[in-house]
Amino acid sequence: MRVLVTGGSGFIGSHVLDRLVDAGWRPRNFDLRPSPHHPPEQIETVIGDLLDLEGLTRAMRGCDVVVHLAAAADVGIVAREPRSAEEVNARGTLNVLEAARAAGVRRVVYGSTIWVYGSVPNGAVDEETALGLPSHLYTATKLAGEMYCRSYHELYDLEYTILRFGIPYGPRARPAAVIPTFVDKALAGEALTVAGDGRQSRRLVYVEDLAEGVVRALKPSGANRTFNLVTDETVTVLDIARTVRDLVGDVEVVHVPSRAADFGGIDVSGVRAAAELGWSPATPFQAGMRRYLEWHRAQAEEPAPEPATQPQRLSRVPALAARALPTAAGAYRVAVATLLTAVAVAVLVKLHAGTLIATPVKSFLGIVSDHLRVFVSSAFVALIGVAVAAAALRREDASVDAPDGASGRSSDG
Repeated sequence: MRVLVTGGSGFIGSHVLDRLVDAGWRPRNFDLRPSPHHPPEQIETVIGDLLDLEGLTRAMRGCDVVVHLAAAADVGIVAREPRSAEEVNARGTLNVLEAARAAGVRRVVYGSTIWVYGSVPNGAVDEETALGLPSHLYTATKLAGEMYCRSYHELYDLEYTILRFGIPYGPRARPAAVIPTFVDKALAGEALTVAGDGRQSRRLVYVEDLAEGVVRALKPSGANRTFNLVTDETVTVLDIARTVRDLVGDVEVVHVPSRAADFGGIDVSGVRAAAELGWSPATPFQAGMRRYLEWHRAQAEEPAPEPATQPQRLSRVPALAARALPTAAGAYRVAVATLLTAVAVAVLVKLHAGTLIATPVKSFLGIVSDHLRVFVSSAFVALIGVAVAAAALRREDASVDAPDGASGRSSDG
């Protein structure tokens, strides 16, 4: 069967594509850019934007399931760019559901996050725990997506599966994530900075295990259910820093002020996923860290990749278009004015054979008549050319979008 993966060029999405292929599914990647982790002939890819509903609907044609992972996933970027984050995470998810309904897709699998438990009082939580009001905008946008999934099931009978991811780590991780940041600093001999006392706990999940959980959620038993994809191993941020220090080198660990609305961590149950999907993570934290470090060092030794054949489109209005559109608009107005003036003069030329204009004037207009015909034709051609150029720039503006955390817009949990 065919499955569309939004954000398949990013961290989690690229591993999901790998597991789908291994499991015999036919994946199709929908992202702002081609996957840097797969050769073009291996994975069918549609370059597109979550906010382009028509393009998203076309990409879903012929698909049985959509795995929606594309999102603004970096909480720091979400805090700095709240409007863009809301647009991508909330309305982008709404577009995915609407496109799935229009394209006849059977189910949408939605990548959410255990951050939704952030406002729950301390204690153990599971999928049935009542959720409090979110304190971070990132959590609010992800909860909005969960609510949309349930609403589309009630209103339109579109199946959903909500997956609340633990914190993913491993190969292909975003450089800005905590573990890659710590590893880069340690390799450079720099101190590792920990927010607050470092006791914020994380249910870290090795990304290949997480991808396996996503694929298992495609089972019929996963329909209209919510699952926590987490490990039962609790790791604090301070534990992460000390592990990196022990594996890489003896660097200092320093504490800095806490981040506003940071996720302190909570005891999240993964019993349902184990019982209903037969999934539990297979990679302990220490083993996963060693594997990630091996991959990181191997990447550092590889030569820089060749530039992509198709340019990455990450900003809503590219710099060139932003400069060119006003210029084209100005030229367009000048051309229109010139053409109207030329037409008016041409009318006077036609009158030179009449009796309303004196003979000297008629003679003068007769002299310029032939040149004026050429001028009118040239102005008309220029007007068409400028109009076509402006329209092309507008189409380019409509087809690109703003940056996100992982692949333009890919989920990092």
